[in-house]
Amino acid sequence: MEASFHVRLIATFEPDLATAPADADVVSWLAANHPDFDQFPVRQGGTTVGVLLRQGEVSGKSVRQRMHPLSEELIVSADMPLADLIPLLRENHFRLVLRGNRLDGLVTQSDFLKLPVRMMLFGLITHLELCLRALIRQRRPLPNWLTGLDPKRRREIGKSQLKLIRARFEPDALEFTNFSDVVQVLSNEADLGELFAGDLREIKDLRNDIAHAKTFVGSPEEVAAFVQRFERLQKWIGKITELLKDRQ
Repeated sequence: MEASFHVRLIATFEPDLATAPADADVVSWLAANHPDFDQFPVRQGGTTVGVLLRQGEVSGKSVRQRMHPLSEELIVSADMPLADLIPLLRENHFRLVLRGNRLDGLVTQSDFLKLPVRMMLFGLITHLELCLRALIRQRRPLPNWLTGLDPKRRREIGKSQLKLIRARFEPDALEFTNFSDVVQVLSNEADLGELFAGDLREIKDLRNDIAHAKTFVGSPEEVAAFVQRFERLQKWIGKITELLKDRQ
């Protein structure tokens, strides 16, 4: 699933890409063009030769003199998985995108808010939740895991299960738990460590941001927090998966 979500799904390419001409006066050009944009690929003829940033002192210079020249650190492939891109944009706000043999795209931190990123993240969080439930089934079969929940939640789960039983279904009570429930049940497992509950609360917050279409990367601090939560999500998917394999 991760491999199917690529940078090309969220990057901006020609003809929608806003570019700056290398020989233009930088002050005049920035004043007259795209005031809401902060990064511009710089073109000499039809070739990208650098990146112009809106920030900083730019008086008395051409775009070429003010731009950041091309370097390997500024370029990603259009086929790079989004999961690999996210950590790269923790500090550097953008990357130029190479599509085939042409450097004709741009991806920025604000692109994290686009639908493909949200879909990938929600899928990964759902995968983690399914792994957590599988671990509960391995270690604390019903009715053992129910004792890890408070009485109110036990009653609510029982009512939901009974409703389907009366409709002649055979539901697994664990299917009626929510994300917080499964975290609570597993929070005392020694091999999950002290960070488990805190990390999973942050992942739950990320899930809620995605589910409610929240703008969760509106500042550098929010970008750093988002990348941290994403890395913790990946870490715990790997950790729980290994624990499941070990018990098998």
